[in-house]
Amino acid sequence: MAFWDADFTTRMGAETATGQAGLACFIVAGFRVVGALVFGGMTGFDTIEGQIIAALTAVEVIAALIAGFRFRAGKGAFIGMAVAALLALSIVNALASLTFAGIIFNTIFLIVIVQGIRGALVLRRGDFAEDEIEAFE
Repeated sequence: MAFWDADFTTRMGAETATGQAGLACFIVAGFRVVGALVFGGMTGFDTIEGQIIAALTAVEVIAALIAGFRFRAGKGAFIGMAVAALLALSIVNALASLTFAGIIFNTIFLIVIVQGIRGALVLRRGDFAEDEIEAFE
């Protein structure tokens, strides 16, 4: 099952989508830390721009880590929406600066996180056909 074609009719498909979204959130958090170290180091953490970058990156990393742990637990739809909104802003920023690698990676991570949000919402609703099947009839 590819990440863009998740099967939300089964519990396993929804759990797989949320698990993949959790991994994507952890990768996004790691990329943000590395990017802040590189870009913040270029502007300098002693300047006001560097401190703003560090603070905004800290907020984004904390949100991505919380969403990652919540997705791994099969939940986290609402914090995942916040991370998806931050990724959408990153895509707009990458489009404005014409950073093609940023556009591609952020778009892939956004797709995976949106699938995880859908999976978490389906798991929250919890009406799967396999739940009514008796295991030992």
